[in-house]
Amino acid sequence: MADLGEIRRIYDILDENANGMVSVDEMFGFINKLGIPMSKEDLRCMLNNPLQDDLPFEEFVDFYQSIFNHQDDGENDEPDDLMKAFRVFDENKDGYISCNELQKVLSTMGLIPRGQDSQNCEKMICRFDSDGNGVLDFSEFKNMMSSKLSPHVDEDLYT
Repeated sequence: MADLGEIRRIYDILDENANGMVSVDEMFGFINKLGIPMSKEDLRCMLNNPLQDDLPFEEFVDFYQSIFNHQDDGENDEPDDLMKAFRVFDENKDGYISCNELQKVLSTMGLIPRGQDSQNCEKMICRFDSDGNGVLDFSEFKNMMSSKLSPHVDEDLYT
């Protein structure tokens, strides 16, 4: 389970107008920055409350955990949501996630400080790069996302 303090920090970053609530518009802007093609209506459905404009923190925690705490259910087919997440990270669409791509998305999501040294992302990639090519393929990404490293990045990588 993700650290509530970390999720609160992300929630506060998304609350651009600092009114104490994250609106559908703020979430929609964030999702668009990540390059995820989604309509506001689809987002509202994902948030389980299509009529509500603001997302209370408790509901954001549920939403956040449903995205980042995805566990493999044992079925053979790859989950669409995990592949969509991989595609967000794979900005140049070459089938691999590079250090720069990982750093950019984690920074955009507020999981690492902007301008953070790339050595930390290199350490993350190295930890899950089973074939040693310096980038993550989908299988390695899946292992990374199902590890205890996600969504709360190991403290020692960013100190």
